[in-house]
Amino acid sequence: MKIRLATMNDIEAVYTICLRFHEESRFSRYPLNPDKLRAAITESIQVSKASCVLLAEHSSGDVVGMLAGYVTSPRFTDVRVAQDHGFYVLPAHRGSSAAMKLMIAFRRWAENRQAVELCINQNVDIDQARFARFMRHLDFQCCGANFVLPLR
Repeated sequence: MKIRLATMNDIEAVYTICLRFHEESRFSRYPLNPDKLRAAITESIQVSKASCVLLAEHSSGDVVGMLAGYVTSPRFTDVRVAQDHGFYVLPAHRGSSAAMKLMIAFRRWAENRQAVELCINQNVDIDQARFARFMRHLDFQCCGANFVLPLR
């Protein structure tokens, strides 16, 4: 499994994996805006100092996972924190080295930008128990919860 930064040539591959992510997540009930998604992907790839799109590429050349993230400073301090926009591995590749290698690469990317913390959220409602075990295995600590109230 190879991990690499996405380039502008990867927009379609990233878009395709984002569609799968959307379909499997709780957000599937929200209508997808393809133009908005493509613009967000493009911006994340182009602003490589403040954001990244890391891809897990199988030996076949297929993209099987991604971790999109950014570095920011909370409103009350000047320290930098790395945050994910999305972390997803295709179901057939869960349990492979893809997720682990994506997290290692994201950590290195964040450290190179002087981030003092990684913050990975799980608000997509995909296999929460397995995700929690994986994050604890990486020594992450749970520091909260996400709550949702659908409105009419």
